[in-house]
Amino acid sequence: MSNTNEILASTGNREYPLPEKKWKYFQQWHHTIFCHWEVPAYFLQEHIPKGIELDTFNNMAWVSLVAFEVRNMRLKNTPPLWYISNFHEINLRTYVIKDGKPGIYMFSIETDKLIEVLLTRVFLGLPYKKSKITRTPKKMVSQNKALNQRLDITIGKIRPLKEKTPLDFWLTERHCLYETCGNEICRFDIHHKEWQLQDLSATINDISYNAGQYSISTFPDKIQYAEKLDVILWGKEKA
Repeated sequence: MSNTNEILASTGNREYPLPEKKWKYFQQWHHTIFCHWEVPAYFLQEHIPKGIELDTFNNMAWVSLVAFEVRNMRLKNTPPLWYISNFHEINLRTYVIKDGKPGIYMFSIETDKLIEVLLTRVFLGLPYKKSKITRTPKKMVSQNKALNQRLDITIGKIRPLKEKTPLDFWLTERHCLYETCGNEICRFDIHHKEWQLQDLSATINDISYNAGQYSISTFPDKIQYAEKLDVILWGKEKA
């Protein structure tokens, strides 16, 4: 069985069936850092597009900054191309639901390569922005002066996760994202095996991001890490 067939056969981490259409894209997410903040829903509610509901856990919303390296991005049945298939990404998101399908809504999506901004807008229809992103095993720094967004993280030790909680699952096992497409809501379906999460000690030295009316602080309520995840993506579809 091929790797993509193995991924498609592993659906125990999903809350709803796989899309009936054929998938279009494949990529790998490496060295993913999740920083999560618990946020009162009123900070975000007015900034969620009409037609999507803000999803909550124990009546609280969550905002997450997710930083990772994309590798081997490719179209189905085509090989990856080194320069355009590998890049860094940072996204700021919250958690939403529509028609019983929990997903994510992006406040911002950044990458370090201009060509990725162009390609993802054309092929995926997602509003990527270019930022200066540098990352080493011990440090990650990002800056976008135009948007006044910046990030400086010192990366510490990675440790086994003692126990995966319902909140851990709720924050990470999301298999679609929602975006506005003109006057409509579009859904982008994704699928992967269950996240193999680990604990990470990390320090946010500086951060400047806003999610709705909430200004991100340097003290996340939860930090998680994952070494690698293979991901399948479908195209844009009206939700």
